[in-house]
Amino acid sequence: MGNIKIPEWIEEGPMDLEYKTYRMMSRIKELERTLASGLLMDVLWEVDDTLDYLYRYDAQQLTRTQPNEYEVMGLHWEDLEMVFSTQEELQTNEVLDTLVNNAIDKFEHLHSLCRDIWRDIETNITYGYIGSKKYFLSDGFVFIKTPDNKLHIYYFNKPTKHYQMSWRDFKMQHIKTEDWDNSTYIARLQEIEEKKSDKILIRVESANHTKIENHALAVINYSIFTLLHRDYSF
Repeated sequence: MGNIKIPEWIEEGPMDLEYKTYRMMSRIKELERTLASGLLMDVLWEVDDTLDYLYRYDAQQLTRTQPNEYEVMGLHWEDLEMVFSTQEELQTNEVLDTLVNNAIDKFEHLHSLCRDIWRDIETNITYGYIGSKKYFLSDGFVFIKTPDNKLHIYYFNKPTKHYQMSWRDFKMQHIKTEDWDNSTYIARLQEIEEKKSDKILIRVESANHTKIENHALAVINYSIFTLLHRDYSF
C-alpha cells in the first residue's frame, strides 16, 4: 500500500477544532470554485485522496475502542477489526475524532458534484478505433474532435503489463490543438501511415462544449484506458 496523503488543512496549523473546521470549509469552497472553472481532474484527485485518508482514519478510530460484546452486521469484534484494519497507522487525536464524520459528509458531497459533471461528459462522448484494431498492444494517438471545430491530438505510451495499472496511471500527452476539418484530419492520419507505424489510433468526439485539458480529459482518459484494457487484457 502506498503512503497515505494527509490533506494540508489537517496537517498544517494548530490542532484546534474550530480552526480545523474553518480550514476544511475554506478548502471545500476553493475546490468548488476550481470545479466550476472547469478543472475536474484537479478536484477529483484531491477529493479522492482526502476521502481515502478520512475513511482510513475513521476505520482506525472504530478499531481503537473494543467493547466487550460488540456485533455489527453479524460480525463479532475480531471479524470487524479484520475488515477495517489498515496497513498504515494514522496519527490520531481528539480533534480529528470529532471532525472526521462531518468531513466525510462534506467531501462526499463534493465528490457527488464531480460525478455529476463526469456523467454529463461521459454521455456526450463517443470513441473507438480508427480503422481496424491493431493486433498487438502498442503506443498510440488519440484524435479528439470538439464542437468548436478543434482537433486535439494526444499521444500515449504502451500500457505496461508488469504491474497492475489503474486508469489514473494511464497518461496521455498533449501534442497539438488545431482547427478541425476533414483534410487536416486525413493529413495527420497519412503522416502516421507513411511511417508504416503500428501505433494504435483512436478517435473521440465530444458533443458538448466543455474544456478538454484537465477537465473532460479525465473522462476520456478513463474511457480509452478501459477500451485498451478490455481488448488487450493487460
